[in-house]
Amino acid sequence: MVFDWEAFKRGLTGSSDWADSDDLARMSIDTFRTEGGGLRRDSSSGSLRLTGSGIEGHSGSIDGIAETLRNLQRLVLATGLASTGHTSLRGQPPADVVAKTRLSLSGSPLPGSLVLQMVPAMPPAEEIVPDGQTGLFGDTEDQLVDLAVKDALGLLDGGRQLGPDVDGSAFLSDLTQRGPRVASTLRDFTMTLVKFGFEPDIAWAQPRRPRLRTRLNAAELMYIAQVISSRELELEPTTIRGVLRTVSDIAAWQLEMDGGEIVKIDARAIPKAQTATLGTGAIISISVNVTEDSGPADEAKQKYAATAFEVLGREESDR
Repeated sequence: MVFDWEAFKRGLTGSSDWADSDDLARMSIDTFRTEGGGLRRDSSSGSLRLTGSGIEGHSGSIDGIAETLRNLQRLVLATGLASTGHTSLRGQPPADVVAKTRLSLSGSPLPGSLVLQMVPAMPPAEEIVPDGQTGLFGDTEDQLVDLAVKDALGLLDGGRQLGPDVDGSAFLSDLTQRGPRVASTLRDFTMTLVKFGFEPDIAWAQPRRPRLRTRLNAAELMYIAQVISSRELELEPTTIRGVLRTVSDIAAWQLEMDGGEIVKIDARAIPKAQTATLGTGAIISISVNVTEDSGPADEAKQKYAATAFEVLGREESDR
């Protein structure tokens, strides 16, 4: 009796966890290790393949590659922070989340594209079993970077599928829920790719999990950035209070907060007629939009833009 393979294949249901021979090879290795027991100690890995008008042969501008990688790292950190409950722009990110979402890089060229290989900077065993003891139950095999990259690729893929009805889309709802840090880093990442003429093909493979992959063209990248900017999803409205130390028509205000911290506030949106009688030493409440940028060492920096203010009084010493 001859086994009918074609009939067997036609009877299969569901979606496949593999797309090519690389996936099959990885799944075979994962299965072998799983049968051997124990928690996984092999790292996840990913790739960022850049094509488009900004790539000649297998070369791209150093400025463009650096800015693309910097904003990809910011996006992965932002999705990692959101998944751990840190959605506000204010304050510095927790050091442990920063460490657990850090990516390392190695590169290899292919004609017509530039492929950048990525791996987690933190070994899985150091994060999953930091004391070296494997529990009998409940041990997770997910590193935070795995979850962060999955969320980032999910957002990119959701943006790629956006139609004209943006306001009712799952993408917009998901992005809004994750907070302005994720929105601003996603906008910066997509805009950087457009700026330098790059089209990304991003893949991420976690041991014992299906490989994730998404690819976007220039039009899709531009649309994502425009959606975020047009709806001002990168802004975090809030109110701050303090003592006004400088006030100017042409320079940023300086406000002394509780504890002595001085913050600079862009007040160009405030009509000059409203600030004519405003002086230093005033205690004021300011409605601001907070945005996030990163400094030379990639540290998070908040920027404040005033939309309205209210004078509450003056310092005791000035009365």
